[in-house]
Parts: sequence; structure tokens; C-alpha cells
Amino acid sequence: MAEVQNRIELEVPPGEVVVRHAECPNGCDLMDPEVEIHGHPSIRVAYEHADRKGEVHLDPIYGSHDNLFDRELPEGTIMELSCPSCQVALRDPDATCTKCSAGMFTLHLPKGGFVEACQRKGCFHHKLRIVTGEQMMQRLFDEVGMDAYL
Repeated sequence: MAEVQNRIELEVPPGEVVVRHAECPNGCDLMDPEVEIHGHPSIRVAYEHADRKGEVHLDPIYGSHDNLFDRELPEGTIMELSCPSCQVALRDPDATCTKCSAGMFTLHLPKGGFVEACQRKGCFHHKLRIVTGEQMMQRLFDEVGMDAYL
């Protein structure tokens, strides 16, 4: 019998959430207060494509894609992203973009959340997970009680 997973999904309107703390899997701070996008510190990551290396500052506003590249890259370019401090890969080996089939990368957020996004330039598929479905269900029972929803 297949395992059933509880999942609650919420649609977050573009521009409503700003990422203020993002880390690589090793815990390095990826926020760059020196380069702001829309008045907020950007998220600095390293990229590699066709033996060329560089940096991109990602827009910290969820749903906005005004990223700043250090050079022009053609639309459709698939980049391997990594931490600029410790060089650990940001790619999630178990995730593939459901829109274009490229790999996905992950930015770790405080308290176990994450942002996952496509590595293809020009594909804007991404998702935000603040807590796991299990954590969300536990919070419903602990803090509010299911009776409030019935």
C-alpha cells in the first residue's frame, strides 16, 4: 500500500514575502547587504556554466525575478549553483523542475524552511516551504485545535 502524505499548500502572491535569511546546506550566510534589489539585501550565489564561473545576486522577493548576473547568459542556460563561501552545491539531486525538467536548487531558511527554484535561466518555477506537512498538522492540533476548522 502506498504511503499517504499530508500536505497543505498555500498560494503566496508575488511580492508578499521577502527572504531575509538564506543559507547553503553547510550554514553559510548567502545574504548580501552590499547589493540590494528592490531595497532588500540580495541572495548571492556562485554559478558555473560551460566552464565559466561567476556570481548572481538573486531577488529576495518571492515571486520576483529581477536577478543580477555578473555577465550576460542566454535564456535557457542551465547553471550549476553553489555557495560562494564554501562551494557546496545548492542543487537538490532529488528534485526536477516540473515545468522544464532542469534541476532544482535549494536555499535553506530559518527553522527548517526552504525555497526551491529551477536552475534554468528564464524558467521561473519555484516553491516555498516554511514547515513540513507533519509540522503544519501538529500546529493545527496544538495551537488552535481541529474544532476551529470544522
